[in-house]
Amino acid sequence: MKNRRSPPTPAAAPPAKPQRGIQSVEVGGRLLRALAAARAPLAPSDLAASGELAPGQAHAYLVSLARLGLVKRDALSGRYEPGPLALRLALLRVEQQPALRAAVPRAAALAQRLGCSVALCIAGPQGPTIVRYEHASLPLHVNLHVGTVMSLPATSTGRVFCAFAAPDALRAMWDNQAAQPAYSGEQDVSASHADDAAFAAALDTIRARGLERSVDAPSPGVSSVCVPVLDDERGLAMTLTAIGATGSLDVRWNGDVARALRDAAREIAANASADAMAFDGGARRGAPRWTTPADNDGATIENETETDVSNKPQRGIQSLDITGELLAALVAAGEPLTLRDLAARAGMPPAKAFPHLVSLQKTGLLGRDDAGRFEAGPLGLELGLLGLARLSPVREADAELTSLAAATGMSVALAVPGPLGPTVVRLEEAARPLHVSLRAGTVMSLVNTAIGRVFAAYLDDDVRAALLAQDGLRLAGLAGNDAIPDDYPATLARIRSRGVDTALDKPVPGISTIAAPVFDHTGDVCLVIAVMGTSQSFDSAVDGSPAQMLAAAAQRLSRRFGFI
Repeated sequence: MKNRRSPPTPAAAPPAKPQRGIQSVEVGGRLLRALAAARAPLAPSDLAASGELAPGQAHAYLVSLARLGLVKRDALSGRYEPGPLALRLALLRVEQQPALRAAVPRAAALAQRLGCSVALCIAGPQGPTIVRYEHASLPLHVNLHVGTVMSLPATSTGRVFCAFAAPDALRAMWDNQAAQPAYSGEQDVSASHADDAAFAAALDTIRARGLERSVDAPSPGVSSVCVPVLDDERGLAMTLTAIGATGSLDVRWNGDVARALRDAAREIAANASADAMAFDGGARRGAPRWTTPADNDGATIENETETDVSNKPQRGIQSLDITGELLAALVAAGEPLTLRDLAARAGMPPAKAFPHLVSLQKTGLLGRDDAGRFEAGPLGLELGLLGLARLSPVREADAELTSLAAATGMSVALAVPGPLGPTVVRLEEAARPLHVSLRAGTVMSLVNTAIGRVFAAYLDDDVRAALLAQDGLRLAGLAGNDAIPDDYPATLARIRSRGVDTALDKPVPGISTIAAPVFDHTGDVCLVIAVMGTSQSFDSAVDGSPAQMLAAAAQRLSRRFGFI
């Protein structure tokens, strides 16, 4: 009898080859994670220590990260905080959520129908964060904007989050708000407050009612009504909050506003579910997968060597600069992209882009959906929401105003959209006297001042019409019997075309002004900067040196605020 040979034992599958990336990108990611963990601006030395780098080495990375826009440095304190590119990555990730895509047009329709402001909030690292804000047609005296973080116990939005958010995420938000004086000063914002029996009973009532309201709180004269928008698994996707002046907002539990919000929340949830299914079979965010894509053409990827520039001030890391081209291309596209498409938009071969993308996902700046496309990742979201919460255009414009006044030798004014119209909030006076009665708090005419016309050029038609009806209340505004000039629409179109406006000897004889808009990440005008001087003392042409310096300052600020 022949000996039977045992069948050969199948060879064990070789271990998956780890994907190789770019070391410098991952080191930069350590600094970004440290910044996100701190949840507050950090000095360079503190960032270096948290990122386990020598100060000189960290400096080179921070130069590149700032150049990319992932971080920015406060001109006054010298501390680093999330930059405009991080902000755009966060908005890119948020905007890809089916619930938000379904909610945006519904929120705009609600604001117009109800005559109140409408806020969409998602869970951010510090608490419920506004990611979309539709303004009311009438002025509302409350400082809310995209990026505002809502107090958990003191606002209707915060209490709805407490009632419906996942426990782990909610606990983290309580802890983070307890560490912030702006919140802990309002109420006892602490983890123990979340366990209070009376508060827990109030949350049970909110869950049963599916609705919460605040009357004259936390801002006197302002009330709100909030409902949750739930996902397919009955988890909290976002909140929908109507905000208006007390007395004009219907805060009844079954009033018009409550019914409209409930109907909108149900429609948003249903449309989001259908949108997700149509988009990619209902499973967008699976586990990260790092098999080398076919469009890598089998190329061998080698780690790049980072440039040693730690002792060369203001020089950065070359590999990070290349990485920035990929991030900028993704943000500009506004949607998830395949490796081949992303590399093409960044102007590089897929084999060159791939190791950078490997490291970007390791850091969390990018993620990858089940269709294999690259999208903004969790670290990008966290940094961006932190940046949104800290975004203060007036504070950040201060250094530009000072520099512009010194460079032009003229006075520089800064105006913001106010409840009554374009309002001057800052004036940097020139060394030479300027005989004009302008101070913080002055509200400018939309017709007869350069500052006002620049604001008006970028307003929606219905909002502009409502403000024009009250122009007589403003500096140099239209009197009751004055008519809007026939060429006013053409003037606004010309402002949008050339990006600046001038007012020569008007409204004050002998004083001329050049004004330019500053845009935020939403594309709206958040500031107007104006240079002013005696009419014979400077070149007031739109292509002159002062106008060019003004436009350059406005563009730098717009980029700093996340505008593309």
